[in-house]
Amino acid sequence: MFRNLISVIGIVHLLLLVSCKEETTEIGQNEKETQEMMLTEIPDSLKKDFSTYLSLTLQGTFQILPNEKYTSSFIETDFDGDGIMDKIISVNRLERANLDLKNDDNPSKMLEMGQMGNYNHVLLFNGRDSLFYSPLTIPSSPYLPLKIESIRLKNEITSEIQIDYRIRNACYSSIYTVQRNQAKLIFQWKLFDGLGTNQSEAYVIEVGIAGKTSEYKDLNIYKAELESLPNNKEANTYTPKLTRTGDIFTTFFYLNKENKYFTLPKN
Repeated sequence: MFRNLISVIGIVHLLLLVSCKEETTEIGQNEKETQEMMLTEIPDSLKKDFSTYLSLTLQGTFQILPNEKYTSSFIETDFDGDGIMDKIISVNRLERANLDLKNDDNPSKMLEMGQMGNYNHVLLFNGRDSLFYSPLTIPSSPYLPLKIESIRLKNEITSEIQIDYRIRNACYSSIYTVQRNQAKLIFQWKLFDGLGTNQSEAYVIEVGIAGKTSEYKDLNIYKAELESLPNNKEANTYTPKLTRTGDIFTTFFYLNKENKYFTLPKN
């Protein structure tokens, strides 16, 4: 049976289409993971103020200039189950994207691609040792920041991280588990594509029951109805409503041996 399993990562390798299915993007290009711990050395005296500590870490980790304007936000969750709240920080660098556009030799092409680039980042902060870990750079369109949520798939003690990001008029969702302070990609799926066109598609992801192959819960994918783009809105920045329709489209289950989600191929 395992020969016929399809990894979600492999599926997105085939499905990840930039906007109206005009150009494809490899999974390796779509989501780059940096799994090393922080290399930036910051004096303990500057770590007492979290805002300063975060700012200096972001600059050193993602090569952000001190005068660059960017936005950052975080959610709190206990991702390692030690009873101490941790933080998941997201960073959006729209100003840097616009500067790169201004200096690009072919700005019209860059605009056509939704200014896709390395302008959205994620960083983990462990509340136990007050250190930053697992920097992630998620190539995507910079017009909207990442949407980050904490979800529980394995148990009620630890938590996983769900990250939604935009590529032009499409949106994708990735789920990470945190192992030894490192974020590991275990699932990825398209939420919608073709917003503002007559060739759109949309899906809704829902957490199912405890899986038969692992302690991780199954993930059910439903087809959805994609809200039409309002006349006064831009397809690359509008966040449409998704309405679940019909029965389950497919179900993904977690394989411990592979450390990621798989599904069975459709006949």
